[in-house]
Amino acid sequence: MLNKRNSNILNFIINSKNPVTTKELADSFHVSERTIRYDLDNIDYFLSENKLEVLDRKPSVGISYKVSPQELKKISSVFNDIDNYDYAMSQEERVKYIICELLQNNNFITIDKLSEELSVSKGTILKDIEFCKEWMEKNSLKLKSIRGKGMKAVGEEKHLRKAATKIFDESFDTIELLEVLKENFCKKENTNINIFINKLFKDIDIAYIEKCISIAENQMEATFSDDAFNALLIHLAIAVKRIQLGKDIIMDKEELKALRKIKEFSVASAIAKMLEDKFNIIVPEEEIGYVTIHLLGSNVTTVEELDKDNWLEIRIMASKLIEEMENNTGCYLKHDKQLFNGLLQHLRPAIYRLIHDIEIKNPLIEEIKESYKKVFSAVKTSIGFIEKKYLKEFSDEEVGYLTLHFQASIENNKDKDIKKPDVLVVCATGIGTSKMVSARLQTLFDINIVDTISYREVEKALDKHSVDVIITTVPLKLKGIRCVQVNPFLSEKNISELNLIFSKLYSNKKGNSKDNGKANLNIDELIEVIKGSTDINNLDKLKNDLKEYLQLGVGKKIPEVKPDLQDILKKQCIALNLEAKTWEEAVRLSGGLLLKNNYIKESYIDAMVKTVKEMGPYIVIVPGIAMPHARPEDGVKAIGASLVTLKEPINFGDSENDPVKVIIAICSTDHISHMKALSQLMKVMESPNFLENILKVHSSEGVLEYIENLVAFLGK
Repeated sequence: MLNKRNSNILNFIINSKNPVTTKELADSFHVSERTIRYDLDNIDYFLSENKLEVLDRKPSVGISYKVSPQELKKISSVFNDIDNYDYAMSQEERVKYIICELLQNNNFITIDKLSEELSVSKGTILKDIEFCKEWMEKNSLKLKSIRGKGMKAVGEEKHLRKAATKIFDESFDTIELLEVLKENFCKKENTNINIFINKLFKDIDIAYIEKCISIAENQMEATFSDDAFNALLIHLAIAVKRIQLGKDIIMDKEELKALRKIKEFSVASAIAKMLEDKFNIIVPEEEIGYVTIHLLGSNVTTVEELDKDNWLEIRIMASKLIEEMENNTGCYLKHDKQLFNGLLQHLRPAIYRLIHDIEIKNPLIEEIKESYKKVFSAVKTSIGFIEKKYLKEFSDEEVGYLTLHFQASIENNKDKDIKKPDVLVVCATGIGTSKMVSARLQTLFDINIVDTISYREVEKALDKHSVDVIITTVPLKLKGIRCVQVNPFLSEKNISELNLIFSKLYSNKKGNSKDNGKANLNIDELIEVIKGSTDINNLDKLKNDLKEYLQLGVGKKIPEVKPDLQDILKKQCIALNLEAKTWEEAVRLSGGLLLKNNYIKESYIDAMVKTVKEMGPYIVIVPGIAMPHARPEDGVKAIGASLVTLKEPINFGDSENDPVKVIIAICSTDHISHMKALSQLMKVMESPNFLENILKVHSSEGVLEYIENLVAFLGK
């Protein structure tokens, strides 16, 4: 039987117009002339066994083969029986094959073994190994060689695993690889994908791992993008293989401790249990930690989930990023609720990807760089404070996703009179899922959803409504209307694609808007006129109200000073040594001070209580201190804060940070204006002995003085 290279050589000779030399064949197939001569002998033997004429070999002329159509048909039928895995690889493929062999093997590998497996000369293997060394050095690994034993890959376990993942990223696109993985190693004609998969994942049931991830999606109520699904699939398969080889990964104990608290760790633990049962392995807790990180990096987080996990840090980061973009673009962005929510949902997984070097693919990156150069550049500059914090740089792909969030906001805010895009939401499973998709869309985009319908009702809906875009969870094509298929939970790729589409729609409609004249007014001059007729008690609130009314978010950034902590925490909003029997009563006491001083409506207090009831005691952010809050739309009149100390501590239900002795309530008219004060408050609360010292103070004036001095000290 011919191997794949033999068949390719015969095919090459048959299709050549002129005789070919052994040197030409050796160059074409990247082997020595000696190997070619062996191959030609094997081809002759094959032809003779099948009662066909042998090759015509003429010294100094070359090799040729002339056959009749009947003989050619007979040869072709035999070719179809050749094993797909006897494949004549290019040098690049051989290098990847050798790397795969090294990564999946604990033992030393000899050049003789590789030469035999790949059907090439030892000299060819030696040349390939030089490229392997170069590739491994770039990926923080080394090729260790010992005379008489062979060679093996050495390095930290995390680098060995990352290298295995990179082999796939460099070799296959997501769709191509997923097709092969889902077919569970179906042998496709003329493909080399299975060579690499079988080499790294021999005896690993990929279909079962895929099932584990699908279960995880259901538990998390999320749908991963193809890229994220594929990355997690490869990560788990590599983890199983490495555990089978006795190679465990190491994780920082403090990080592992923090990961145990979040729901993704429970999901990762469930995956680990399924893998243990299937593959008869023991999955260490550190391994579960790394699976958790991949889940965190794969999932787009809802705003509700952020309210339960790391909410304060992510909100401060999102507001700081918006502030930096205002400075770098001159655009007024802080009142864009869709932008803020979009950043909240994107930043949490993006930070996990940044910290742990998880790469993300962005199929739109070249178009983003070309179409939105200025905004892309501004984002790269604005994220500097995040990169400085983690001592790592975001990839262009990650910057591209952030760019789309800001570009959509800038286009949307250029003229508030621009008509919002009319969107029809369609779902095969009916109105329930359509409503869920609609709710997420309206959180993220400034659009007009004309209807939410089932697939069968599309034609009727289009008779009733004028539609710019149809967003559908099922394949749908209609002439003259843009149809965008999405996951019901909206993946990161879906959000980015829709950002791009809506940005272009805003831009196209810009010329049709009418100027009502309000945007030409100067807010500072207007305030001076008002001062001439009346006293202004709250200048910041007046400015915000005028901006909203005059719609001055039209691309012009108005310089303003964000309030400090001492600006929003007033003497009349501090109460010490109060009595409360339950956590709800304590929250209502802190809200009552804000209500009494006209910072909020009563509905805001109810919203604070409701949030804790629905989402748990996440507001107990440090030992002994709770920070109840609700949304600006729940009844905020002005930016403010209150501080209450309790006579007797109260349990909120947080096993780590209970009991609570201090309640600090916050309210703000938007998502950003209070962030400077909030950031200062975080530093104050985390400073040594803050809780102990604040409980020793016996007057409101003393509390203000202590906090003011501490803010000044920490700000140095």
